[in-house]
Amino acid sequence: MKNHGNFSRAVEELIGGKSVPDESEQAESTTPDSPVSLERRFDEPKIEAVITADMVIKGTVSSASNISLAGTVVGDVSSEGDLVLRGKVEGNVTVHSIVVQGGTVIGDISSEGATVVTEGSTVNGNIKAERIEVNGKVTGNLESNAKVVLNPRACVDGNITAAGLSMMDGAELKGSVNVHKTE
Repeated sequence: MKNHGNFSRAVEELIGGKSVPDESEQAESTTPDSPVSLERRFDEPKIEAVITADMVIKGTVSSASNISLAGTVVGDVSSEGDLVLRGKVEGNVTVHSIVVQGGTVIGDISSEGATVVTEGSTVNGNIKAERIEVNGKVTGNLESNAKVVLNPRACVDGNITAAGLSMMDGAELKGSVNVHKTE
């Protein structure tokens, strides 16, 4: 697998609720109940693409590295790395992992790893990811191979399909739920 840096470890630790071992402690396999596999090795630092708050990009953004996006992109965003979104994307997002941190996505999100929508964030589109955690507003369907977590300030208007679901007191859900274990 490609190197993705400490961001992925932090996201997995946040969602998994437990500490993820560093590379010297990392096991080669995971159990069915463990967080998403973190088989990545951290041989060299990963370069990060930065889109500052004063930038507006009209067109597709594609990167092999992690992206920190505080500005606006009117177009699709894709990365082999991770994305921290504090700005706005009007288009589809395809990344390894994403944290929407006070930002907005108007389009679909597809993530191999974790997708986290924090308080004050908005997604108007479908989310498909290994793991999904919501504490903001999502208008669209959620599809996870593992678990969907709806925290107290989550507001979801859409259907959920996942292997597991955790819904905290205060979370709002308007839609159907299909929780099933994969064989």
